[in-house]
Amino acid sequence: MPWSLKFGSIFGIPVELHITFLLLLLMFSFFGVMPLIVVILLFVSVFIHELAHSLVGRHYGAKIKKITLLPIGGVSQMEAIPKSHEFAIAVIGPVASILIGVILFLFGSLAGVKMYFDLNWVELNSVSEIIRAVMSLNFVLGLFNIIPAFPMDGGRVLRAFLASRMDYLKATELSVRIGQALAIVFAFVGIFYNPWLIIIAFFIYIGGMSEYETNRMSSLLKGIKVKDLMIKDIFTVSAGDSLEDFEKLLIEKKHKGYPVVQSGNVVGIITTNELLGVPRQKWIETKISDVMIKDIVIASPDMEVFDLHTKLTEKNQGRAPVVEKGKLIGFITKTDILKFSDILSIKRM
Repeated sequence: MPWSLKFGSIFGIPVELHITFLLLLLMFSFFGVMPLIVVILLFVSVFIHELAHSLVGRHYGAKIKKITLLPIGGVSQMEAIPKSHEFAIAVIGPVASILIGVILFLFGSLAGVKMYFDLNWVELNSVSEIIRAVMSLNFVLGLFNIIPAFPMDGGRVLRAFLASRMDYLKATELSVRIGQALAIVFAFVGIFYNPWLIIIAFFIYIGGMSEYETNRMSSLLKGIKVKDLMIKDIFTVSAGDSLEDFEKLLIEKKHKGYPVVQSGNVVGIITTNELLGVPRQKWIETKISDVMIKDIVIASPDMEVFDLHTKLTEKNQGRAPVVEKGKLIGFITKTDILKFSDILSIKRM
């Protein structure tokens, strides 16, 4: 996720901290030590919430790529999520948060602390108030995430329930519609009572659209391999060529991006974006290897097109060379994939 910093790893799962958490720490540091402690404990709570998702997902065969922590929740990035176990993977996060709240309630009560719901985590003067605040935040985190709308866990719980009774894509569509209806209600209430509800409504509405589009593409492209879409008549550039040489190729071939090769191996990709990032007067002296994208996605011919699209989106890249046994055999772009999915959607209408 953009604006995230690697924090460490646990059980072999990389953990990243979104910069908004650091900004939250900085903001609450002005209010004193105790509010800062609450933010740190909130960080721990969100971490446990996401770790619960990841461990249950791994138990059912999902590949866990990483955990990204945000103040109001987190993202456990998984691959190959088994649809038959989506309910368990989704529901465990909110359950973990609510369980933390219950444990803190019992601990506080046994310690003689008067426990009640209290979201005041700025003006704190005692350990008792910290316990109450962290308990309350965990209940909010759990209940907020169980709202039956994407991108919250509740949206996935609802879809898992509906998918047991209908097609998975139809279940996704219905779940999204229910979530967007809730978003409209939140926005309407927010106009009169709390503007934050409008922000949450926007978050839910856009999240639902994104979830449906992702699943629509997954359904359309199921079984389609990279070799079915890749361009075989490819043009390459040498890592040692100058940007002036690259400009000539752009004018001649009229493509935006090209694989960069060195000693017969693909070592990067260069596009017009990298060219335009260098002043024209320096093109003759600047080599392609100086500005090319080196950390690229390399596809295999038997790779699923949807999986490639996901990887390209994660790296914010628009194209990938196709390599087989170390040899460059093709090239494929996100534009090619999106155009093909549009054609398939028309065909299935």
